[in-house]
Amino acid sequence: MSFCSIVMSYKENCKVEGEIMTKFKIARMYFASSKKQNAISEYLNCHKNTVLGIIRACKVHDPSNEIWKYLKDKNLHISEEKLKSLFSFFAHQSRAPLRNKSAIQKDSDEEKLIIEKFEDKKWGPKRMYRNLARQGFDMNIYSLGKIKGVHKRNEFKTRKIRTFNGERRSLYNYDEIEAFEYLQYDTKTIADKHALPKDIYDKFKYGEQLPKIQWTIIDAKTKTRFLAWSYNRSSTFGLKFLLFVISWLRSHGIRTKINIQVDMGMEFYSGSKIKQEIWNEELEKYNAYAYDTEGVKWKQNIVERSHRVDDEEFYCPRGEKINDKTEFMIEGQFWIIYYNHRPSYSIGLNGISPKEKMEKLGIYNAEKIANFPCLILEDFFQPLLLFFNNSNQKILEEKSQNVLTNYHDIKS
Repeated sequence: MSFCSIVMSYKENCKVEGEIMTKFKIARMYFASSKKQNAISEYLNCHKNTVLGIIRACKVHDPSNEIWKYLKDKNLHISEEKLKSLFSFFAHQSRAPLRNKSAIQKDSDEEKLIIEKFEDKKWGPKRMYRNLARQGFDMNIYSLGKIKGVHKRNEFKTRKIRTFNGERRSLYNYDEIEAFEYLQYDTKTIADKHALPKDIYDKFKYGEQLPKIQWTIIDAKTKTRFLAWSYNRSSTFGLKFLLFVISWLRSHGIRTKINIQVDMGMEFYSGSKIKQEIWNEELEKYNAYAYDTEGVKWKQNIVERSHRVDDEEFYCPRGEKINDKTEFMIEGQFWIIYYNHRPSYSIGLNGISPKEKMEKLGIYNAEKIANFPCLILEDFFQPLLLFFNNSNQKILEEKSQNVLTNYHDIKS
């Protein structure tokens, strides 16, 4: 193949004669004709670094290498076969890694686990990461980035719920409300066939020692949660647990007026305006006020959404380790503390925990507020319930398990 000068631009010549021949001619211009780098780049309408890269690719070769015989003699003929053999290093080399050894590999046991969980729950990467962390998996293996890689490779689409017209509206103006200014209050039956495996469902449904009802109060601003459990639903429990939480906040320096939203369940005041007045007469002593959703289900979106977290990150993974009341109290206490210290991607948190959100808002006792004690309501309020019901039942003989003494050293 005879040598001839380049008459087109760099890109056009690559299309006509090929990349290797074009770069070979540029190298020969520089080494045989002593043309300057800038002059070559200007003549070929390419960047000077393109020419520099070609020059450097040649200079890494030993002076005795055969390539110099053809580069320094502009009249020396070189065949196409010889050109491709000697100057193969001019061919474009992809910089992409051949294999990302740190990623979760296709068809591995780790990928199969993520696929199985996704097909069952339709979790996104962040929720998948938190669930695996809660279950004790090695998070060096199941890092958030690696889980995202599996989702991307398998083209997973998470399940989203939209309103009829596609709009998404916030219930509160999160930029303006204060911490603990608005609370949502709700209960849930633990034994839920739609949320729990059969063995765990049966355990909470029929186990005599395990509580049946969870009571949840959550702050709209910081997403800090206060949990309690009971064996029965009662409006007495509903009011007394609320007063306990408010007293907890007041004792730790929270002075803002507290507004509590409840649904119209019988464990609260059943939507009765008369009962609502009775509640608020008591709550007024604590600078608090209760109101209901008036039957609008979505207004309880924050607390309802947190129930799913309970099922997926507490009852499902930890339920098999709970067999009696003592074990439940231990697991329940750790769950309260864990939730209030775990990173959250709810509105207003953006990856920080409820405790960290409180600290950012200047709440001095954030750590103590987050470490709320685990309560079985019958242990504390059963005598009151029996009194108000005029019952002759024997007051529970079991000693109250006040975890304030058992967990005062627990930290996040």
